[in-house]
Amino acid sequence: PLEESQAHYTEELKLMPSDIVYMYYDRRVLDGEISRMDKMPFGGLTRSDLGVPLKNHFYLCMQKPFKFHPEVDTLFCGIMTKDPDGWLVLHQEVSPDNQIVFEKRMKRAGCDLSRIVFLKQQPHHRLLALYREAAVVLDSYPAGGDTTTREVIEMGKPLVTLPARLLGGRWSLGYLSNIGLKEDTKRALIASTPEEYVDLAVQLGTDDTLREAVEADLRECSSNLFHREEAVAAWQEMFLEISPYQRCQEGSENKEVLHEEL
Repeated sequence: PLEESQAHYTEELKLMPSDIVYMYYDRRVLDGEISRMDKMPFGGLTRSDLGVPLKNHFYLCMQKPFKFHPEVDTLFCGIMTKDPDGWLVLHQEVSPDNQIVFEKRMKRAGCDLSRIVFLKQQPHHRLLALYREAAVVLDSYPAGGDTTTREVIEMGKPLVTLPARLLGGRWSLGYLSNIGLKEDTKRALIASTPEEYVDLAVQLGTDDTLREAVEADLRECSSNLFHREEAVAAWQEMFLEISPYQRCQEGSENKEVLHEEL
């Protein structure tokens, strides 16, 4: 939170304006459902191609498992308990031994492992297809998504997040708060407690009308993520502010001297 942020740093903390997207981003999905990252089309990929449930709706989290603190186990398993028809699709551990530990954790937290699909790391175009097919994308906790969140928003898919205390778990909150979404949409996506995270995910996963309304708003506002010139201006202003050199002013008599010093 803003009021606590300086306490996390020994250096003086410089803050960007809170009402803008803080970087200048390009789209990662090209016209024709093509990934900008690997230049591969994904529009024709089916659930069968992707290895996910053919009929049941599913909740997706393809963050790498090192982001899965044990606290997230109860969130994911709580969703499965509350929605007995829903499946969970997760990123598989690279190490077989770590995968065994991961599965034991999920089972201990009450997950039905017969309704969990573990997928290996996917090429970018297949990842975009997974977002498209998912009913709900789940943000990891306490280390949340950043690039992933932007891609999900760009695809117009709902992403449920539980903002953590530190910066690495608050990217999704920042994006969802600054692209012009309706208040109802933000309330449907941003949880304040673990219990609410479970409730919001299940509501979106099981209520087609709610999910379609949220998706429509995300599609409408997703363009506000990209090509934000005010982000460039804000970074420029901050770098000039902290620069050890005096800024040259137009028409200044000392302009040439200052230029030579720079």
